[in-house]
Amino acid sequence: MPRERRDWGAGRTLLWMGGAFAAGCIPSGRLLTRALTGKTLEDIGDGKPGSSNVARSVGWKAGAAVLALDAGKAYAPATVARLSGAGHGAVAAIGIGAMLGHIAVVKGRGGASAIGAMCAIDPGAMAIASAELAGGLAVHRNPQSAAIAAVSLPFISLALHRRQPRRALGPLVVITVILAARIKGSPGAGWPSSSSALWRRFWLDRDD
Repeated sequence: MPRERRDWGAGRTLLWMGGAFAAGCIPSGRLLTRALTGKTLEDIGDGKPGSSNVARSVGWKAGAAVLALDAGKAYAPATVARLSGAGHGAVAAIGIGAMLGHIAVVKGRGGASAIGAMCAIDPGAMAIASAELAGGLAVHRNPQSAAIAAVSLPFISLALHRRQPRRALGPLVVITVILAARIKGSPGAGWPSSSSALWRRFWLDRDD
């Protein structure tokens, strides 16, 4: 069991968040695509840096590697912090810091980083939500299953931790960030201008 430290405070949490943000800024998809093909994602795909586009443009093995790398950017610092004595709130903040780095700098949706963050913040809830994601993958409805998993995660966490309801706050913030990035769309797309466009962003993850 990780030992709880009384001296883990806000300053230390902010320092770790900065490190996690820097890790989130690493463009895994772009770097791996360049290493494997010598080309950019704009040359061979739609330019999006996420694992789904890499899988379509380079191959499923490369896509899986990007998924693991992007998830690891959030999972690794958050988990190391937990093992070092950070509490639930600090672990959540550190995982979210990595997500923000990916969204702000890499310009990705942050889905894989959110998975990594949730695996560190609440692995039980993420395990249940993974069944939803796997179901969507099986029937080729990835965007829809991701939306369902996102909405359900805070409720799953709350159900698992009924005696500690505050633990659901971390998943709630994670999902708020990821849905905001999804609804905002790709760089230059702008915020949706109608309810139908909003629905397409949320349910289908499409800019148009």
